[in-house]
Amino acid sequence: MRFSLIKREPSFFFENMHEDLQRFLKDTFGDIEPSKTPIERTFRPAVELCEDKEGYKIKVELPCVKKEDIILALTPENVIITAESKFENNEEKKDVKYSEFRYGKFSRNIYFEHPVKLEEADSEFKNGVLYINLKKIEPKGEEVKKIEIK
Repeated sequence: MRFSLIKREPSFFFENMHEDLQRFLKDTFGDIEPSKTPIERTFRPAVELCEDKEGYKIKVELPCVKKEDIILALTPENVIITAESKFENNEEKKDVKYSEFRYGKFSRNIYFEHPVKLEEADSEFKNGVLYINLKKIEPKGEEVKKIEIK
């Protein structure tokens, strides 16, 4: 059996590594590119989705967000949570050189396996955490229609 060697440049294996790493980091940690203000970064809070036989419970950590800066849009198939954590540019913070606080806009679309009842949805914002409770729609038995073959 003969083997032939294929000569390749060492950079061949690393051509797309930079783009792949950038995409991985962005998907994992959000947009970490520098912005106009050095301490502004993408706001990406933690989300927890729990499901039981009655419905869904969603918790979203939204520290430093005001209740009036949160928008919830609900359909039977999904919920869209939009919020904004704003950097307050006042005298106390004008000398901030570094901050691990996250500021910016956030939007999250959560899809459900089972449709939910819009009229029974409720939410509460307490201690920087948004709680959303949703009830599932009772599944109806599948109707089978027989079609006559002509």
